[in-house]
Amino acid sequence: MEENTAAVPQESRQPSAHDLEVLSRQLGRPVRDVVEIPARCVCGNPLVAATAPRLSNGTPFPTTFYLTHPVITSAVSRLEAGGLMNEMNQRLTGEQDLADAYRGAHEAYLQARNDIAGRSGTGAVPEIDGISAGGMPTRVKCLHVLVGHSLAAGPGVNPLGDEAIEAISEWWTKDRCYCDGAWDTAGEAPSRDLSRHGPQGLPEIVGRPAPVRKAQSTTPAEEGNA
Repeated sequence: MEENTAAVPQESRQPSAHDLEVLSRQLGRPVRDVVEIPARCVCGNPLVAATAPRLSNGTPFPTTFYLTHPVITSAVSRLEAGGLMNEMNQRLTGEQDLADAYRGAHEAYLQARNDIAGRSGTGAVPEIDGISAGGMPTRVKCLHVLVGHSLAAGPGVNPLGDEAIEAISEWWTKDRCYCDGAWDTAGEAPSRDLSRHGPQGLPEIVGRPAPVRKAQSTTPAEEGNA
């Protein structure tokens, strides 16, 4: 297992006005309460947004790491729709080492959230104490959350997030930029929330069909809002 290292140096995590605009364009809606950019494309664009554990309107928000890049979110949506989460849940019940590592990912997520709360000045959020995201520590119910966590934390922290990243390696890899044409860059950035969360088609720039897996069930896409 690789050494656990943050995906982005601390000095690069502070979101700029340009980062926030890119995030809004990536998501098709204005972002809110983004306090850090914990993972970036090789070109510098955000891949993951870190959201404050308490929103500015006072709402507790457990989904700290939110996957934003359309190419990645689209590919992960296909994995979800193809039944990969069901396979992972079956393995969690039968592979103790995997279950232990996944519980470790849950604890790492909670610690990362506490660290971000401290850096951002949010303070403790007792309403979500012990609650991580994505189904951790015993289930997988949102691969987007696990991939966002893996990209933010670096390899070796979330085993199932790491596996999902490997599963989309034909469509996205961290050593190449996939930003050109992946979101609308014309006109003003979105100012109204018109998003519809759910599986999306892979952008044309990927240049190949989505992964084909035996379908077992269709599940909702990413939980929470950045």
